[in-house]
Amino acid sequence: MRYIFTQLTILLVLVSSEYFAQELKETEVSQDLISFSQNESRYVYLLGTSFISGYMIPHAKEVVNVRGLNPRGYELDFYWHLNYDEVWNDCKCYPRVGAFFAYYDFDQEEILGHGFSAGLSFTYFFGLPDDFNFHLKGKGGLSYLTNPYDKDAELKNWSYSTHFNYILSVGGGITYKPFERIELQLDGSMNHQSNAALLEPNGGVNYWALALSANYFLDKLDFYIRNIYDPYLTAEKKKRWDVSFSWGISSMPYPMPGQVPMYGITILRSIQTWRVAALTFAAELERNGRAVEIARRMYPDQAINPYRGSLLFGIEFLMGKTILSAQLGGYIYRSFAEKDDIYQRWGVMYNIIDNIYIGSTFKSYRNSADHLSLRFTYSFR
Repeated sequence: MRYIFTQLTILLVLVSSEYFAQELKETEVSQDLISFSQNESRYVYLLGTSFISGYMIPHAKEVVNVRGLNPRGYELDFYWHLNYDEVWNDCKCYPRVGAFFAYYDFDQEEILGHGFSAGLSFTYFFGLPDDFNFHLKGKGGLSYLTNPYDKDAELKNWSYSTHFNYILSVGGGITYKPFERIELQLDGSMNHQSNAALLEPNGGVNYWALALSANYFLDKLDFYIRNIYDPYLTAEKKKRWDVSFSWGISSMPYPMPGQVPMYGITILRSIQTWRVAALTFAAELERNGRAVEIARRMYPDQAINPYRGSLLFGIEFLMGKTILSAQLGGYIYRSFAEKDDIYQRWGVMYNIIDNIYIGSTFKSYRNSADHLSLRFTYSFR
């Protein structure tokens, strides 16, 4: 379940990439609205700081030694609160994108050490930003952790085995603005740090947390309901076919050392159903590098078929040139079975030119990562 909660962060955090990359679209608006839009700021800037207090989750037997620890984080933030016609037409809202820098004390230095992280955040507000709002918030980035697994250490850290890891967080809370330029936020979140199965052991640093934040507006607020032409109302809903090739690296199961390549080809059908969402149906064939290496080491006299086929169903979030995805997959063929029959795949793609996309996907099972991969996609209708 921890991956279901934490990977939902991709669906919140990475939405921000389109808002930075998207060019101004042509819209049929009145001359008065054009004149007003040219004079207003596209962003409202904020500075913030947060204190995070958590409770560590021993989600698997190998990390039971972290039960009850109380990690603490200290975070600095810089935000861009989006405020222009295109973002309003995308979601009828004004989301907030940010960059964060944080330090973490994991409460038991002998096992987990300390952490330093940086990345992007995304906040979705329910309704127009006001003195009081409910919101959803997600974060994603990279972290440097100081005490990776050491087989010779007296107290072993089974939670992570590399200095550099991914950090993901998803949650929600309330926003209260007691003064014109001062904002307070209270959030609850689920947090995860791991290396996405690049090297084992990789139990993950997982904890629930409460965060108290104080933000200062550098610009005057000017959010309003926009009465502008909405191209979605008359545009044909999008449908497309994707053919994707993927390549990734996964670790061998502990205690076997080393990493192995993972290759795949996917055929996907996408059918737009809502303003920013589409349903997807896919078939995938993968070459499992772990099967090849395990057979070479343990069964050298046996021929092992490393291929595995699966069907997937999911949803995409269509954010202009950026596509965010979540899929549930099930194997229909594999001669070398390992882990579960059902898995999740989370991804992001960006349209670099014409029908060509590039992106990455993350495949995981209930409480373990499979691999992170690069994906190259040709799209057509």
